[in-house]
Amino acid sequence: MRCTDDKAVRGGFTLVEILIAIAIVGILVVLAVGNFGGINEKYKVEAETKQLYADLMDARGRAMQRNRMFFVRFSGTGPGYTRYATYEDTNTAPDGNGIWDNTADTIVANVTVAHTITTALPGGAIAFEFNRNGIASVTGDIRFSSTTLPDYDCITIRPTRIKMGQYIGGVCVEK
Repeated sequence: MRCTDDKAVRGGFTLVEILIAIAIVGILVVLAVGNFGGINEKYKVEAETKQLYADLMDARGRAMQRNRMFFVRFSGTGPGYTRYATYEDTNTAPDGNGIWDNTADTIVANVTVAHTITTALPGGAIAFEFNRNGIASVTGDIRFSSTTLPDYDCITIRPTRIKMGQYIGGVCVEK
């Protein structure tokens, strides 16, 4: 039995059906790209936080291992900081003099970051040090500014410990 209805015999798609499918796919792509940008930003902040944490732990460990002071300094232009560096106290051999000197001390890490660093250190300090026993000279927080809500975006500094956390409601909540 043959079907004489044109619609039943037809095997392709109409131009309107194809345009609707393309529009739906386009909307999905726009939504995916927008979400990817936010996720990508979140991971960049987390990566910068983890890198700073690793550099601080390295400076602390080296201070104990080499029996020397290590210095951490933040710098940059504008309202926040976009750079940090760690230095080994090598001025006045063999074990340093305990005073930071950017021309004589050895730079260990010098990092420029994309997100602004905000420090909440005593007296608005932009620097601190680890003594020969790895004890930090300050108690405070370091935070990376971002419009996203990453899992890790701040670091708490205590004399005997360093921890990463999430900045929530004006406080670095350690994780």
